[in-house]
Amino acid sequence: MTDSSQKQPRLVQGPVSYGLLRLTTPVILGITANIGAGLLEAFYLAQVSTVTLVAYAFTFPVTGALMSLSLGISIGLSSVLARTVGGGDHDQIRRLASDGISLVALVMVTMSVIGWFTIEPLFRALGADATTLPLIVDYMSVYYFSMVFMAVPSLGANALRATGDARISGTIMVSGAILHMMISPFLIFGLLGAPEMGLTGAAYANLIARLILFTVTMAVLHYREHLLSYSQITIAAVANSWRRILAVSIPATATNLIGPVSTAVIVSLLADFSQETVAGFGIASRIEGLFVIPLFALSASIGPFVGQNWGAERKDRANHAMILSFKYSLAWGAIVAFVLFFFRIEIASIFDDNTEVVRVAALYLGLVPISYGAWGVLMMSSATFNSLGKPISSTVMSIIRMFLIYIPLAFAGRAMFGLSGIFAAAMVSNILMGIIAFGWNRKTYSMGQPTID
Repeated sequence: MTDSSQKQPRLVQGPVSYGLLRLTTPVILGITANIGAGLLEAFYLAQVSTVTLVAYAFTFPVTGALMSLSLGISIGLSSVLARTVGGGDHDQIRRLASDGISLVALVMVTMSVIGWFTIEPLFRALGADATTLPLIVDYMSVYYFSMVFMAVPSLGANALRATGDARISGTIMVSGAILHMMISPFLIFGLLGAPEMGLTGAAYANLIARLILFTVTMAVLHYREHLLSYSQITIAAVANSWRRILAVSIPATATNLIGPVSTAVIVSLLADFSQETVAGFGIASRIEGLFVIPLFALSASIGPFVGQNWGAERKDRANHAMILSFKYSLAWGAIVAFVLFFFRIEIASIFDDNTEVVRVAALYLGLVPISYGAWGVLMMSSATFNSLGKPISSTVMSIIRMFLIYIPLAFAGRAMFGLSGIFAAAMVSNILMGIIAFGWNRKTYSMGQPTID
């Protein structure tokens, strides 16, 4: 950690709006680059064949679940680290960062081994058929090897944001995405003498890019930021760090896993219509990810900002930041809903010329974006609860949204209205939970002293 960061926590002084902007802007760039890489990869794979794109779409729930697991640990580390930075215990900051890296590495290796041995039965259960399953097996067999190299840079970026250093965090994210975009076409299409590997080439491109980024991230954390320390390690110290991180990570991971689980259910519902329907949903999901980048970035920033200020006893600044994040979410959601409603067909047509695929993507983009503002409010509420050590509240909100509202409405909507009913269920669940989350947040923080779960 730099000397400046040791003298004064970065986020507890200066205008709140400027502090949020300074923290969020690099994250927007990083997320934009990563989602852009995913969109470009989807575009490349659509040029190979529609079947290839369908196989790629089938992997989303599983890869999303794995990334959610990594993100859950990152959220736990960020929450504990931000409050520790606010309190000024620099030795404990290094201990937490170091032990967080070892924890995420252990978890991801374990999950990768389990995943590798269960590829075929898992994807058969999700609805993959004889045309897509061989492609999925080849892709996931390589993807699992990249999990540790993906998780560690992600956690490192979150640790840097928790200390208030969003610039280096954003640079790490952007660099990984750029590497991925540069390598992908060579291995997918076999350019300049490289083997033409299609979907498997996309997995190898991801592996190579993540391996390079892993090496760079570890060097930055150790040599530039001095956040890693593996001297005088004791079982008791590591166990204490893991306990503090997992106290937030376990419910945060459960919260993050709810999304991919529900996506798996929705994909299985869509597969009953046609493989083109799954491909259209896959394209719409990638487009959606691109347009809600500012919401993802702000939710990644609001947690460290609130956590540091709460740890430094600046609760007025923490509350001001929460209110601003809600206003930004609603404003951005309104803008995106307008743009996608009027240009949804043109945007979807960029990725595939199959009329059924475009129709499904356009149907999704005409309905679900109406709820993005409310979804953003839910994101901000969840992030602030996690940052202050109240992850159970976030988990409960996600359970209500997915299992009590979204999935039941999706089944009812399919029965009554077909495909449009499934997508309308997502819109309604976002709006209802956005309203509930706002009320929950205001009720909790109006008390002034939320206790840790």
